Amino acid sequence: MEIILILLGAANLFLTYQLYQWLRGGREEEKREWENHMDRMSDQLDFRFSELAKDAQLREGKLELQLSDRLVSQQAAIQEEMQVLRAEVRSSLSQSREQTEQGIRRLQESNEARLEAMRQTVEEKLETTLQSRLRASFETVSQQLESVNKGLGEMRTVAQDVGNLNKILSGSKSRGILGEIQLGQILEDILAPHQYEKEFALVPESRNRVEYAIKFPGQAGEAIYLPIDAKFPLESYYRLEAAFEEGDKDAVAVARKDLLRAVRGFARDIHNKYLAPPRTTDFGILFLPTEALYAELVREPQFMDQLRKEEKVVLAGPSTLAALLNSLAVGFKTLHLQKNAEDISLVLSAVKKEFQNFGRVLDKTQEQLRTASGSLEQLIGVRTRAIERSLRQIEVQEELDLNQLLMWTEEIEDED
Repeated sequence: MEIILILLGAANLFLTYQLYQWLRGGREEEKREWENHMDRMSDQLDFRFSELAKDAQLREGKLELQLSDRLVSQQAAIQEEMQVLRAEVRSSLSQSREQTEQGIRRLQESNEARLEAMRQTVEEKLETTLQSRLRASFETVSQQLESVNKGLGEMRTVAQDVGNLNKILSGSKSRGILGEIQLGQILEDILAPHQYEKEFALVPESRNRVEYAIKFPGQAGEAIYLPIDAKFPLESYYRLEAAFEEGDKDAVAVARKDLLRAVRGFARDIHNKYLAPPRTTDFGILFLPTEALYAELVREPQFMDQLRKEEKVVLAGPSTLAALLNSLAVGFKTLHLQKNAEDISLVLSAVKKEFQNFGRVLDKTQEQLRTASGSLEQLIGVRTRAIERSLRQIEVQEELDLNQLLMWTEEIEDED
């Protein structure tokens, strides 16, 4: 219906347009007639449009009633079909649920049976494995306990040894002996026995005896000694270490001052007791038995310089002293080679003189040998000729004697 109305409207517009074109070129009377005619046609079209609209509304109402009736009937049919489908679905769902439940029950039963078998197998394996593991673990634990007991015994021994060492180190004399032993071992490993002295009085008729003194050759054949004394300020060092562990800066400063004061006192003793130039060197060595203690003092370079300048004492740890002694040992070897070189030069000079004398004697002997050779040749010639003449006479005499003997033999045979 809407399409028809659209077509009629289009036709009306077309005719109106044609009429307009015609009127533009026609006469007035004809234009009025056409206008009247167009008015009538427009009225007819309007009436027709209204009729068509009413008809369309009626048809639409009828169609709506028909559609609503059809929709109601279809909805009722669909509801009936849905009820049937619901019933079928319920029945199929109940059947499938029953089948599923039965399958699940069967699956559960089979799974329970399998799980039971697996559980028994796993329990058996676990039991055997646990027993073997427990047995091995008990053996391992027993061995470890034995080793721990041994370790505890060793720790007790070490603790006792440490306690004994602490007891030993608690006394200043014991610490001094320990440092002296270490110093002596270093000297013994590097220097020869004749190159140093032990418990030696550097100043004659003095009771002060230095622990060790290294011997240097002097100009007049007398030795010059370098004193070395071992000291171990253990209490001051322990206090410094404890202050470091506590992190107390004030305590660290106080403990460091105490340590420097103790070391300065040791250096002053070496300066006052053992330095006596020209019999000794103008400086001495203070040996510190541990590298940690030496490293702590090396952190104070100004203090080290003060000891060298004021007390004429040089600090040395085990490695530093070993390096110094190795250098001295090389110097001793070089000096020994120089002395031996002088002795060898003297010996070579004496050998040279003796060789010159030997050459002169050899020349004289050679001349005497030439004279003796000439005399010998002359003597050999004369004597040889005389001996040959004597030998020829002897041969002639022997031939005569032999002929006489043969003749005498023949005479005897004839007589027989």
